[in-house]
Amino acid sequence: MKRYACVLSGILFAALAMTAERAVAAPDCGMNTGKAATGTPIPIGTVSSASGAGSFHEADLAVLAYFKCVNANGGIFGRPIAYYMEDDQSKLDTAAQAAKKLVEDRGVYVLVGSTSFIECIANAQYYARNNVLEIGEGIPSQCFESKNIAAVNAGARQSGIAMADYARRKLGAKSVVCTVTKRPGTDYLCGGMEKWGEKFGVKVTSIYSDPVTPDYNSLVLQLLATNADAAMTYGTQDIGIQILSAVQLQDGNARMKWTAPTSFYTTKFPKAVDGTYWDDKFWVNIEAAPLYSDGPDNQNWWAVEKAFGGKDDLLDSFAQLGYVAARIAVRSMLTIGDPAKINRESVTAAIQNMKPYESDILCKPWYWGGPDAQVHNANHTTRIVTISKGEWKEVEGCVESPDPGLEAVFAIEKKLALR
Repeated sequence: MKRYACVLSGILFAALAMTAERAVAAPDCGMNTGKAATGTPIPIGTVSSASGAGSFHEADLAVLAYFKCVNANGGIFGRPIAYYMEDDQSKLDTAAQAAKKLVEDRGVYVLVGSTSFIECIANAQYYARNNVLEIGEGIPSQCFESKNIAAVNAGARQSGIAMADYARRKLGAKSVVCTVTKRPGTDYLCGGMEKWGEKFGVKVTSIYSDPVTPDYNSLVLQLLATNADAAMTYGTQDIGIQILSAVQLQDGNARMKWTAPTSFYTTKFPKAVDGTYWDDKFWVNIEAAPLYSDGPDNQNWWAVEKAFGGKDDLLDSFAQLGYVAARIAVRSMLTIGDPAKINRESVTAAIQNMKPYESDILCKPWYWGGPDAQVHNANHTTRIVTISKGEWKEVEGCVESPDPGLEAVFAIEKKLALR
């Protein structure tokens, strides 16, 4: 099992220069005392994919940056956060071992920032048995339909459905082909889109690609052969770059509208593809605010990353939402009051009973839903961007996902007077 170090430099990374040299205020972190916390550490963990099928390491690195800022500003009533980070290597057995190590050996009070293809599948029942919560970012259904796990992201299912619905509403798509690598839980993604298609009269075809030896040229030919109006292409940004390159070889944007979920929304992506070919011809759903938006919470994320992040940290929606997860955890722990009473039980209760967290990074407040909530998908309202002149441009603001599977989530929101 791999572990990665928790020590990062505080160097301003190159992507920050893209904010046009805007002044960044001092970060707002926790108690803001300006003094380092020196008390008994509060153990918090994460199990994320930093290697294997793909990396979402940017999420827990953003959590780490915020926790470092909190520790430099008084911690949680004087107690610093010890953040233990485990790589599940995109393997179910490794993810299970990592969770057991954190919960039983490290004694973590909560897991924050976990982001993975498979971690929720491996550990949802384990967390429930041990009464430990996880605030992470999810892909499979267990990240959204488990009692003890709540994701701050909308999830690949909601991101894909919202993007496909934009193609229906704005791009004239009456048929969509959905493609994703065949892994445990990925049928939750294209399968969800098929249910959306049934509701809205859109023909949805699903194509599952080989995760071991992918051939992106052959995949693109399969997608084009469906003659669908639009394609939803799931994957990491590196997969997306290869898919768009293969599409360009076939002049595929002349035959089909090309779309993707939020994982393609990074500072790198527009520069890594042919902007002349893809200008205003590729659309992506984003689950958080635009990276360079001026909202106070988003600007605080930049300030935290400038002061406490690493020079190689990837800045994308997963990093933004990792920061949000860390803010939620810290705010919840600060409601406990007495540092001597901060333990797994009290942290669990504080998070389950938290007040909804409002942020300009999110379209709507994020909530846990109470101790009895069995499903968690608070972030289901997202935005759409396109590549334009080598940058991302927002083309639609906050719109709620029309996923027919959100009924149980809506019921919780009605109970909380959020609908």
